Amino acid sequence: FKGYVFRITGGNDKQGFPMKQGVLLPSRVRLLLSKGHSCYRPRRTGERKRKSVRGCIVASDMSVLSVTIVKQGEQDLPGLTDTTVPKRLGPKRANNIRKFFNLTKDDDVRKF
Repeated sequence: FKGYVFRITGGNDKQGFPMKQGVLLPSRVRLLLSKGHSCYRPRRTGERKRKSVRGCIVASDMSVLSVTIVKQGEQDLPGLTDTTVPKRLGPKRANNIRKFFNLTKDDDVRKF
């Protein structure tokens, strides 16, 4: 991974507890979570629940780390950055088709 810069977006520890952004600890804590928090989906309106979540600092007992590539390095990563996947679906609206294919207003978009 020489030259690559990654951003950690999340993860789980070995027992399956998710990492939560903003919890500046390398261990597990129990937080009172409500609607709008990550790691929790309330079943009723106004419901809150105390749940175990992992801090956002990476420790040795992590099993999964989710990362995104911020800056690419010198070489391609096999199976990750060496192939490009084409877009499966194109735009439907005429103005967006014109933007996508760099067409003018006079061009007919029906053949695209």
